[in-house]
Amino acid sequence: MSNPRFDLVDIIRVIDRRKRFVFIVTGACLFIGLLFHFLREKKYEAKTAFFVSNPIYADRSSMFAGADSRYTDYFGDEDDIDRVIALSESDTIITQVIRNTGLDKAYDLSLTDPYQRNKLKNKFKKNLDIKRTEYKLLELDYTDPNPNLAATVSNEAVQVIGQGYSQFYNSRKNSVYQSIKNRLHTIDSSINSLTDTLATLREASGIYDIISPSRVNLVTGNVKGNGNNQGFYVEVIQNYEAIKDMLVIDRAKYLSLLNQYSTGVGEGEMPLLHTITLAKPPVDPAGPGLLIVLAASFFIGLFFSIFYLLISSYYKLVISSSN
Repeated sequence: MSNPRFDLVDIIRVIDRRKRFVFIVTGACLFIGLLFHFLREKKYEAKTAFFVSNPIYADRSSMFAGADSRYTDYFGDEDDIDRVIALSESDTIITQVIRNTGLDKAYDLSLTDPYQRNKLKNKFKKNLDIKRTEYKLLELDYTDPNPNLAATVSNEAVQVIGQGYSQFYNSRKNSVYQSIKNRLHTIDSSINSLTDTLATLREASGIYDIISPSRVNLVTGNVKGNGNNQGFYVEVIQNYEAIKDMLVIDRAKYLSLLNQYSTGVGEGEMPLLHTITLAKPPVDPAGPGLLIVLAASFFIGLFFSIFYLLISSYYKLVISSSN
């Protein structure tokens, strides 16, 4: 049994003979496409763009320790961008953005109910999209039926993410700051105690000369006192003064460190995210336009109608030739 002939000429004949069917199917697809375009819910996509700064520039080592910043890039690297993207997907950031923008009221969902809260967060994640570009920029999009709300959420999301990212680094500085501050309080107590002790010793011995060996270039002559156990008092005062001098030097260093670690941690100081394009309420809805929908519907209807005709005609030809 030979295979039935079905070449280009046969294909053209089949299409020409059943062109009415092709027109009907294609027209039906165009009509369905029009219905889809006009009946579907219009959603608007608000987009904002920002870049991540290198957090090393806000570090104490770059500002005070004499680090050479010529070899440090102003922009954050790929790891910093990954951290920002991971932070944008965190539950804390999502909840804060929802509360700040009132999305729970806009979607009529409650953050106190576990089921509704989970539904609200999933909807937020579905509408939010953050991606990097080839220029080390980050683009954040939010889609919503309300264009003003979409723009508000996009801008607020960048602000909240920036605050959370800066807070991570500032928390490390604040921890060191608090530790130094606690140590400084202990040193102040020790200095006050040594001051009281030295005052008592000097009153008792009558020795008011500076006899601390820890002070550089200090030359002392004969130490004058009231003569009562003067040698003993000289040694004791000298020991206490040496300890106190070292504590005073440490206290000055700690005060300098406190100033360094408190620099740049205030609200709004040295932001790590810099917005270059603010989200504005979009005018055109997201998704394909009318012309694209019509073109796609036309080619889909044309392709499937012709494909159906060719398959059915070839099958009938095979059946008839086998009989």
